Amino acid sequence: LSMRLRNLEKELDVVLIKRSSRFEGFTEEGEKILKWAKTMESAYDGLQAEAASFRQQLLGQLRIGIVPLTNLNSMQMLQKISSVFPEIRFQVMSSNSEKIIDCLNSNSLDIGICYLEKANAQQHEIYALKQTALGLLFHRNHFMPSAKTISWDEAVKLPLALLNKENHFRQSVDLAFQRYNLHPKVLVESSSTLHLMQSVDAGFCASIVPLSKGIEKLSQHLDVVPIADATINSPLGIIIRREEPRSILIEKCFTEMRNYLVDMSL
Repeated sequence: LSMRLRNLEKELDVVLIKRSSRFEGFTEEGEKILKWAKTMESAYDGLQAEAASFRQQLLGQLRIGIVPLTNLNSMQMLQKISSVFPEIRFQVMSSNSEKIIDCLNSNSLDIGICYLEKANAQQHEIYALKQTALGLLFHRNHFMPSAKTISWDEAVKLPLALLNKENHFRQSVDLAFQRYNLHPKVLVESSSTLHLMQSVDAGFCASIVPLSKGIEKLSQHLDVVPIADATINSPLGIIIRREEPRSILIEKCFTEMRNYLVDMSL
C-alpha cells in the first residue's frame, strides 16, 4: 500500500500523506484527492448497479447514515429492502445530522436518516416522517407507572440515562425539562443507544425513547409508557442527493424506504 501511495504521489506530483516514523494522516491536498477517490468509487458502484439493472438485477453497497433514537426500526426497514433486493449490502454509520448531511453532499453516503433542519430542498430529495412521540423506557422490577400515560414530573423521579447533549433528540428532551422547570437526575450520558439500553436493563436508570421504535421488545424486563405532551421538536426524515447522474440503486432503495414508511404509518 505504501508503494502504491508513493507511485500515486509521483503520478499526480502531489504529496498525499504526512510522513514521519509513522503514518500521521493525509495532507490538505491528500484529503481533497481522497474525496475524489470516494466519488469515483461511488460512481463505479453506480455504474455496476445500473448495468445489473439492465439484467433485471440490483446489486451493490448502499451507504446509510442514521441518527440515534429515531422513531423507526431501521434494521427492520433494511430487512424489508433486502427481501426485495437480496444482492444489496448495507454499510450503516451512526452519527449526528450535520455530519450525515455533509457526507451526503460529499458523496460519502447515499441515504441519510436524520433531522431535516440542515437539509436543503434544492440539493436533497426529502421524505419527512411524522412527529416523534416520546415515552419512558423502564425496568418492570424497578418502576411501575401510575397510569397508562405519565407526566414529565413522574418521568423525572427516576435516574435517567440519556444521549449526549449535542444530539438533537437529547436537546428536545432538555427543552421539555426547561419548559416544565424540571431538574432530572441524569446518571448516564452516552452517544451509544446500546449503553442506554444496558443501563435500563440493569435496573440502573430509566431512559426517554421514541414510542414507536419498539426498543422495549429487545428485553423481557423492559417496558415503555407514553409521556403526555412529549414530542421531538425537530422534523426527521430520509434524504438523498438530487445531483445527477444518480445511481439506480439509490433511487430504488429510497422508493422502497418511502413505501415501507407509508405502510408503517410513519
